[in-house]
Amino acid sequence: MRQILTGLLVFTGLLLPAVRLAADEAKAADVVGQIVKAAGGEEKLLKLFRFRERVLITSKPADPVTPDEKGNRTSVVEVSGDWWIGAGKREKDKVRVLCWAWSLRILLHPDSKIDLLEETQIGDKPAIGLRVTGSVKEPIDLYFDKEDKRLVAIDYTDTRHHFSDWKKTEGGHVYPAHVAGYRFQDKAKRTLQDKQWYQTDILELTPLTELPPELKK
Repeated sequence: MRQILTGLLVFTGLLLPAVRLAADEAKAADVVGQIVKAAGGEEKLLKLFRFRERVLITSKPADPVTPDEKGNRTSVVEVSGDWWIGAGKREKDKVRVLCWAWSLRILLHPDSKIDLLEETQIGDKPAIGLRVTGSVKEPIDLYFDKEDKRLVAIDYTDTRHHFSDWKKTEGGHVYPAHVAGYRFQDKAKRTLQDKQWYQTDILELTPLTELPPELKK
């Protein structure tokens, strides 16, 4: 009997971590489901689109965009794929990963492993966090408003990107019209430098059903 009890205790000790892991995965999957639902469902997540923006490398926040603002860059993005500025491909992998993340489609990729992070504060609101690994070379952390499940920030490599001024296309695709990036002062402590590093304001965004002819291979 003692041997049986010992065997059961050993088996239970091995089983409990697996049970906790399964529970954590189920909880993370439930949070992902809530986030995607709040965004209008998977069919409303951006996949291929053109957007015109004002991109500024500035430590001082720029004045709000005006109705006649022309911007300084027009791009076509294929989420998790290529990014074109004009007819030339953008070869920076970090910006493509960042765009993939804010589209939320990274959360649905079969290679993405999703872990829940501890609740934190982004700005003046409580936020829930998800860490994505597996589908990316470096971990990327996404933070969402605890109440409405809208994306508020992404921590990736050496920068935190804040998302705001959310807008919606005629087809119901939501996107952040304003993004401000801050470099970490201490990444381990998640403290930021006082001044922003860059900002971008999306002036116009149009979902596409296929690549423009001039960009097709």
